[in-house]
Amino acid sequence: MAKDSLAEQMSKFQTLGDDEVAEAGPYVAISRQTGCGGFSLGLLLLDILADEAPEGCHWQIYHKEILQSLATETDLAIEVIQRQRREKPRLLGDFFRTLAGKKDRILSGMEIRNRMTTIIRGLAIDGYSILVGQSSALATVGLPNGLRVRLEAPEPWRVKQIAFREGLSEIQAKLRLREEAEKREYLRKIYERKYPRKPAFHLTFDCSVFSLAQIASIIHKAIKFRCTS
Repeated sequence: MAKDSLAEQMSKFQTLGDDEVAEAGPYVAISRQTGCGGFSLGLLLLDILADEAPEGCHWQIYHKEILQSLATETDLAIEVIQRQRREKPRLLGDFFRTLAGKKDRILSGMEIRNRMTTIIRGLAIDGYSILVGQSSALATVGLPNGLRVRLEAPEPWRVKQIAFREGLSEIQAKLRLREEAEKREYLRKIYERKYPRKPAFHLTFDCSVFSLAQIASIIHKAIKFRCTS
């Protein structure tokens, strides 16, 4: 990731003016339903785009690295961050959280979401970034010179994909898929309220119709129309 610490990134990107935001990108933010292979698509795009960046620039992919950056800065386990970012506001819990010592204080869900948004938008503004998941497509709404992509597929198709990849029965895979959908739904509603935009994505693909290689090829062409380097 970027060499700046999280605190430095937050300070830098919270004070950006319109001119600096206008220089954002190029970037690709990938949103996906569980089972649609968002990270695999990101790797395919990275391979395609690797030779097309100007001298001194390099396309990079960010997925769990976003969480790892926040974990390092806050000294919290990634599992705690994942749980907290999906946490619904609790007035009593928030009150006692503010009374706790700074060293022992666990960030609220809102604080974690805000920090992750700052990191994601900063990476998009820096450019040559492929951002996978972590609500990056919604967090980059309003930033120019990028593509926000959504991967979807019918549930039966995704169940088979999860069952094959993780060695599960189809019943187990269906339960896993629905658990993930419930976890993501709360986050989706929060980000859509904060960054309203219709449609939220520039391109939406049915992964049961197009292969990831085909999708990567289409996105590659779209980047040339949409993004300037």
